Amino acid sequence: MWRVAIADTTGGSGQESVWSSEKEVEMVGVVDSIDGLRELLSEQEIDVVDIASTVTAPEKWIQLAADAKKHVICDADGQIGFESIRELEAVCAKQSTLLLMANTLRFSPEYVQAREHILQGAIGKPGVIRMRRSTPVTAKGCIFDILGTDVFDWLRWTFGDVSRVMARLVEHTDEAGQGIQYALVVLRHVDGTIAHVELSWTEEERSSFELTGDSGMMQHDSHESQPILWQMSGKQPQTEYGINRLADVAHSDRLRSRRAHFIRVLSKQETLRMAPEDVFHARKIAQAARQSSESGQPVQLIDGGSSR
Repeated sequence: MWRVAIADTTGGSGQESVWSSEKEVEMVGVVDSIDGLRELLSEQEIDVVDIASTVTAPEKWIQLAADAKKHVICDADGQIGFESIRELEAVCAKQSTLLLMANTLRFSPEYVQAREHILQGAIGKPGVIRMRRSTPVTAKGCIFDILGTDVFDWLRWTFGDVSRVMARLVEHTDEAGQGIQYALVVLRHVDGTIAHVELSWTEEERSSFELTGDSGMMQHDSHESQPILWQMSGKQPQTEYGINRLADVAHSDRLRSRRAHFIRVLSKQETLRMAPEDVFHARKIAQAARQSSESGQPVQLIDGGSSR
């Protein structure tokens, strides 16, 4: 039985609900301050500290949990400067504890299935990749970090390291005085794959992709009832990669998926799907996009790191 403590400044009801289906987990308590976490760690037997996205200065919470030799899940990593990610990973490694940071696309069935089939050669040699992600306007933060990091990580996970980044950012204020942002990012991967990423704070939640290769194309749009569509060029039979199964993939709860995966990792049933190093490289791409949008020039990434 794994004992979990939740750090959440809004009360923790949301975090508790995502753990509810885990039979091997016991909820120990919920704290809304770092002093409360320190007290709980001293009083209770705890294996995992789950840090919600509502927490500010998450580095301090991670440090406290790691010093107490507790494993950590952190949904607030968007607040962490990308230079600090490796330091926090080293802190946890020193204490032999695991740190799982957030990325929704590695735990989204459509994106996981798409990657699996791409690696099997379903679309042949990848060519131009188009990805889109939009949400209602977010008041704080950088659009490349907040909306782009998940996409950049999935692209690197699927197609390998990124060698060059070019980005444009358009900003204006609507009639209500709300700032609107739209960004276009073009990534060149080391293997020659080109990815066009559209990010926008202009509309409701939506994500889509169009993955094109020399043998076919896969499409996904979160607004469509059928999650993934696949068009083949005729070079390969469509049934070879089990496309019928793709259409039946359900939309699972990503937060639950991440936590279920983490428990299986702790139980040595799986290996960690996403290391802090992966978050570091995705955030580095986001920083390069921000630099490119400000300078109007492409940014070269020399040390892209190893893809996973």
